[in-house]
Amino acid sequence: MDLFNTGDQLPKFSEPWNFSDAVLVVEDKRFHVHRSILAISSPVFNTMFQSGFKEATSTEIPLPGKKAEKIYELLCMIYPFPLQISEYQISKLTSRCEERLLQKQSSVELVILAQEFSLKRLLEKCLASLARMNFQELKNCPNFDNIEAENLVCLLNNHLRWLKEQHAREIRQLREQFLKEKGRALEIANELNSCWGYNKLPIR
Repeated sequence: MDLFNTGDQLPKFSEPWNFSDAVLVVEDKRFHVHRSILAISSPVFNTMFQSGFKEATSTEIPLPGKKAEKIYELLCMIYPFPLQISEYQISKLTSRCEERLLQKQSSVELVILAQEFSLKRLLEKCLASLARMNFQELKNCPNFDNIEAENLVCLLNNHLRWLKEQHAREIRQLREQFLKEKGRALEIANELNSCWGYNKLPIR
């Protein structure tokens, strides 16, 4: 992706603009930025620009270990201008947020979030995970009533399928246990028959 060729509606940061007073150096890219905007938007930059740190007076601020593309996306998010971010960028940012949310434990709150922002993978994961919970406890969650009808039907179907699978698993376990006990009973019966046959032998 060419960070500095994204259309007229997006800031390119490649050249000084509107009294920019600092340059972030990331990989092979240089981002012309405004200290005040970064300081207001980020506690990290706010601390960095305070006296006592070399970044407070340096014109160029290197950010080693960072990715230029991610820094550009961050700048596009925190700059307060009424700029229309492209659909591609929104989709990419949303996807990255979803990746992080997928690592969290499923909850009704995440279902609501997935509904609001159309996070399909997160929604599917949460509905599948919540289906294995006690449904009465699930109903008592504060935001349960905010689950959309379509997703609630999916959750109920998943829960019913899980109950059937669990029931079938329990039946298999009981059957296996029964067969083991039956086998043990047959062994005991055979032993008793052997003993009975031995006792019937004439005493010498």
